[in-house]
Amino acid sequence: MKGSGSGALNTSRLEEERRQGRAAGETAFPISPRPCHRGPSARRGWSGRFALALLVAGCSPAAVDGAPAHLPDGGGGAPAEPPSPAACDASAADGVAVFASSVDSGDPQAPGAPPYAIDGCLLAYVAPREAGDVSGALRLRDLGTGEELLLAPAAETPRRPALAGDVVVWEATDNGARVVRVRRGGETQTIRGPFHHAGEPRVAGDAVVLTGWLTADESGDTDVFLYEIGQAEAVPIASGPGQQRFPDVSATHVAFADFSEDPDGRFDEDERDLADIVVYDRRTRRAVTRSREGKQSFPMLGAGERVVAYLEWAPFHPEPKYEQFDLRIGDITALADGDALAASIEQSGLPYVLPEVRGELIEWVERPADSNASLRRRPADLSAPAAEVPGLSAFELFGPSASATITVVAARSPGGELELRGVAR
Repeated sequence: MKGSGSGALNTSRLEEERRQGRAAGETAFPISPRPCHRGPSARRGWSGRFALALLVAGCSPAAVDGAPAHLPDGGGGAPAEPPSPAACDASAADGVAVFASSVDSGDPQAPGAPPYAIDGCLLAYVAPREAGDVSGALRLRDLGTGEELLLAPAAETPRRPALAGDVVVWEATDNGARVVRVRRGGETQTIRGPFHHAGEPRVAGDAVVLTGWLTADESGDTDVFLYEIGQAEAVPIASGPGQQRFPDVSATHVAFADFSEDPDGRFDEDERDLADIVVYDRRTRRAVTRSREGKQSFPMLGAGERVVAYLEWAPFHPEPKYEQFDLRIGDITALADGDALAASIEQSGLPYVLPEVRGELIEWVERPADSNASLRRRPADLSAPAAEVPGLSAFELFGPSASATITVVAARSPGGELELRGVAR
């Protein structure tokens, strides 16, 4: 947000608008994500308090999951035109320390989700824990300015952050129960719905998907819920026998894993597990099962409106499952029989973190038992073979998270701390 006059005049006017917005109980600044820029800018001359207000308002590239990176205006009008793509250096993420046990042991972080997420110039991450804490605090950093905001204290054991524009979601613990928090426009709330507790959130520009447990039993029945920004509560979009879990969301679709065909109806460490990917059209509200032999799970919708990727174990799979799996990708409107093999991935030992599918690239950590870990990437259209990202072979590597222009991956030298490395895309 750039002013048209002197810095002092613009700050005074905008601070007055901010006070008026607070008095009216409204968001102080427009919700549309805005670009960030490294280096000198008018923003650096503003007060620290105003800079933090800009951080809360957020910044993002022009597109999220194949859709314009803007949010509805809340009044039923058409959204504004998206801003120009963000211009953040990948190196701005280098050296950010993250909570090691969230990826080493899976406690309190769940396997499959890194304790950090990036979109545009914003990085949400779980910081290292302090003495006496079991977790770290969740923070939001503007990579263009270095400003940070505390999103959740360590006492809430925040985990599994996801980020799209200025919308941040994460799991937390509230009075002993697992909940999903969402922050947008400077305000944080707990997503409510007809479930006992909730988790596994993912976010697109205007919506959050999550898994809702219908009882206190972690192995019990679960459904997939959709929360559209501004609504009173999340609504179920996938129910039925057994568990429906691990959803992802885009501007047009929701995809999730359906375990209703599984012998025990749930996701667990069982070599007999069976599941299919189901795709839900947000416009028509129709769900289509993409049936394949064996087990398919953890769908990803980040490569455009017509693309779905997922992990597959067929017809047999190892235990733990994350040690070896296939990554497949296909046309979301076509039969699953035609889905292509993008990679066969090996991860020897903890941590087990999912690949990243974003824009034109698929990325994952390969960790063979007999050699060093590497960050691999391949075009999402499979027009070229996978290639190793250079410069990371000396580190232990953990799961990637990506924006349109930057991939971050946690890395650790022998005996060192777990820190992020940024790689240009």
